Formats: sequence, C-alpha cells, structure tokens
Amino acid sequence: MTVRAGQQVTAFFFHGYALNAVDAKNRLSVPSGYRDTNEKRSGEKQLIVGPAERAPCLVGYDVLRFERLQAQLNERFAGNYSDERDDFARDAFGLNESLPYDETGRIILSQSLKFASGIDKLAFFIAAGDYFEIWHPQRLIEHKGATSPVGRIVQQLLDARK
Repeated sequence: MTVRAGQQVTAFFFHGYALNAVDAKNRLSVPSGYRDTNEKRSGEKQLIVGPAERAPCLVGYDVLRFERLQAQLNERFAGNYSDERDDFARDAFGLNESLPYDETGRIILSQSLKFASGIDKLAFFIAAGDYFEIWHPQRLIEHKGATSPVGRIVQQLLDARK
C-alpha cells in the first residue's frame, strides 16, 4: 500500500460471508477475501483458528493477533499470575492452532477443531472485523435464530445447495 503525506492508513478487516464444504480429508477452503485480508494484515499464509469463548463456533484471525493478545494479557494482569490470568492465557493461546493454507486456500481442520465446533460437511464463515467465525450452519441458525438476518442468509444458502 502506498501512503501519501497526510493520508490516513486504513486498516484491513475481514468482511463478508461464505458457505464452504469440508472434504473427506478435512480440508476447508478459506474465502479468498479472508486470505487477502490475512496476508495484508500479517504477511503470512496461515491463520490462527480455535474455539470461540462465548459461542459454539471457531474463531480465526491473523498470526499477529497473538501479539495483541499478549499485550492484553500483560495490561490486564500486569504480572499477577492468578487462576484468572492462567485461564485467560490458556483460552487465548493454548486452544488455538496455526493452520497454513495451501495454494488453493485450503486449511485442514483437526479433529479437535471439528469436535469443538460440530463442523462436519459444511462450514459457514462470517466476518467480524479483526477476526472471523466458522460455524456449523445449523448450529448458527439455532444460536442466532432462524429469523435473524444471519439465520435467514444461512438458511437460504443451505436451501440453494439442495
């Protein structure tokens, strides 16, 4: 990106959604826009993916988010090694996996990630700015409600596959 004097730099954020298939080898294609955003944010061809803290899905983000999480950990706990700090650190770092993607943009979901999310044959990606979520489509409909905007979109995508 070329930045001229006086011009603000715009951060790159994940946006949009996609419904993609998981193949028999647990490969899942990451939407190209997500890969582009990831590479602009981090310069890497890998994502960090792990179970979400407050929803039955996975979250994905660029590798530099680990630095931001470590900064949050240091700020929040300032060297206070408590059970709460340890729980935060385990959730932020221990349950995540570094997943490189191949030349076609596919990651391989581990059995642990599939189990944590319930994802089997289809995965619904939905962006959330500096991260994105990966859902089992039916779980998202159940979690958000069939009449919510995202629930209606997911159901329409599922219906189109029939």
